[in-house]
Amino acid sequence: MGTHVCLLRGINVGGNKIVKMALWKQLYEEMGFTCVRTLLQSGNIVFDAAGVEERAALTMRLSTAFAARFGFMADHVLRNADELDAAIAGNPFPDAAAATPNHLLVFFLSDVPDAGAAARLSALIGEGPARLYLSGDVLYLDVAGAVLQKTVDPVKVLKVAGVTGTSRNWTTLGKLLALARA
Repeated sequence: MGTHVCLLRGINVGGNKIVKMALWKQLYEEMGFTCVRTLLQSGNIVFDAAGVEERAALTMRLSTAFAARFGFMADHVLRNADELDAAIAGNPFPDAAAATPNHLLVFFLSDVPDAGAAARLSALIGEGPARLYLSGDVLYLDVAGAVLQKTVDPVKVLKVAGVTGTSRNWTTLGKLLALARA
């Protein structure tokens, strides 16, 4: 049995792609998952699964069931509690985590970006107050002091990185880890 954290990208934003967390939770329970719990309204769910299923297969199964139930596709990113722990431990911006945790974004990427991604991302944000750091399939973006505009827009960041994924702020990441460890 394993505990999984599923993060959806692009739901319940600006009145688009609305998903009630209770209905998403119900879907996972119908699929046979246990200890299903959600966090906030932004696409965070933690669940336990019996047996071992490869991440790619589980992601596809969840995505397919989600689309069938809600009528649209949404990027699903799966991680486990150990991977959340590693992302927290690997934070290169502890000052931002302490001072402005809601402005420190942690992106969980679908794949490790190609070798040129870090340079393209650095060029994207320029020399302003925003900072970023790419570590494998995790990208840290500190936007404290920066005006959220096109250059630090999370959707544009993913496009420049050349992968899909989703981000959560530092505060939410801590809450997700606590939920996954409960």
